[in-house]
Amino acid sequence: MSDADYDHFEPYIPDGHVLCPRCDGRMEVNCHCGGDLCVCDNNGDMPCPFCGGEYGGEGYVQKEEADRYYARQAEIHAAFRAGMADK
Repeated sequence: MSDADYDHFEPYIPDGHVLCPRCDGRMEVNCHCGGDLCVCDNNGDMPCPFCGGEYGGEGYVQKEEADRYYARQAEIHAAFRAGMADK
């Protein structure tokens, strides 16, 4: 890539990586107690446990990891739907 092709507004995404599916590349997620009533000293946000957040993930994960995350989420959703169908 030449200097003329460099765009300051276009993010650098490493080869084979995609935005984190858990935090959408924001590198932070809501803490477990969340929002105004935070009791875990995170003030409502905490580093994303999937991409590493402020600990070095840059908001991107390898595509294979993201695919496994989506597959696992699909399994959980299917199990939830199956459990709710009987009610």
